[in-house]
Amino acid sequence: MAAFESVEELIRAARNGRSQKEFADLLQVDQSMVSKYERGKASPPISVINRCMHLVHTAEGETAPSAEQLAERVRVTLADPDLGQVRFALSRLVDAFASEHAQPRSAGAALK
Repeated sequence: MAAFESVEELIRAARNGRSQKEFADLLQVDQSMVSKYERGKASPPISVINRCMHLVHTAEGETAPSAEQLAERVRVTLADPDLGQVRFALSRLVDAFASEHAQPRSAGAALK
């Protein structure tokens, strides 16, 4: 399985020799956006990243991993004792994200 160090690398790998126009049509974005993604001048939405991951895995003859498979890979990788600081940073990031997006509970819901 290919490993990418940047979104730009993923985009270029997924394009796989297609013209920017052809690739843009496949992703349902403007051609100019493909150029910006490849140069790191714009961040693609998650839907584009997901589509590119699927294209890369399909091109390699693999099926795209499920969310459960990806979660298991993350769990196994983060089990490395040398990654304690990474686990701590991710935990803080998840906590911050959760608190930002927490749904306020109504008074009636809290009593149930």
